[in-house]
Amino acid sequence: MAARPSAGEANRPIGLFAALVFAFGAVFYVLGPLLDDPSRTVLPRLPASALMFVCPAVAAAVLAGGREGVRAWLRGAWPRPRAAGTPWYVVSVALMPLVVAVTAMAAGTGPSGAMIAWGAVPGLIAIFLISAAAEELGWSAYATGPLLRRLGALRAGAVLGVIWAAWHVVPYIQQGHGPGWVVGQCVFTIGFRIVLVHLYAAGTGATGPTLAHAAYNVSWSVSPVYDPAIAAACVLAAAIAIGTARSLIAPAGGPGL
Repeated sequence: MAARPSAGEANRPIGLFAALVFAFGAVFYVLGPLLDDPSRTVLPRLPASALMFVCPAVAAAVLAGGREGVRAWLRGAWPRPRAAGTPWYVVSVALMPLVVAVTAMAAGTGPSGAMIAWGAVPGLIAIFLISAAAEELGWSAYATGPLLRRLGALRAGAVLGVIWAAWHVVPYIQQGHGPGWVVGQCVFTIGFRIVLVHLYAAGTGATGPTLAHAAYNVSWSVSPVYDPAIAAACVLAAAIAIGTARSLIAPAGGPGL
């Protein structure tokens, strides 16, 4: 069953939300180079500005409308899983590791990503679940519903994806990536957000996007090879596949198609 955004979500100021996310993120853009220390790498090739994952949740909390608004926003973020939605949760966990694996096989000896020992994976899962939950409380639980109602999944995902990609450009540059890598990763980010919006619209709320977001980060961390251009092509194909599957499963005329 497709998620049906509540009528109250229509009044959420998505433009102001995006502006606050960038404003809060700017603090980390500035502090990042001051805090970065190549001799103390906790996570794979991530600058200190990556700590800005808290910004979407903070921006949403500021705009939620007081204590009751925050409670309503948080209650709506994590819907109770239903047996009928199990395939979408499986897709949420499995899709991005598959995308990263295909990317690595296609890239071969291309640009290398950050390799992490398998023993570190449980810790990475915990860290990336927390960071993904903070981001998706904003991008999915706060911003996706209103845009889904107005634009449908494809356009809502594209709009949020452009904002999401632009928000990451400074950290990408701080990682030392060149223009080609940044452009490829931005295209990937837009396609990935379309996938996440489809997962949200399939009835998983913020849970599906959070699982997929964390699964991608963990997979990328342990992948020996990563090429953003190939990853972008793979995730765009995945977005088309998920959109097609939803159009076949959801009732005709359902929201977010």
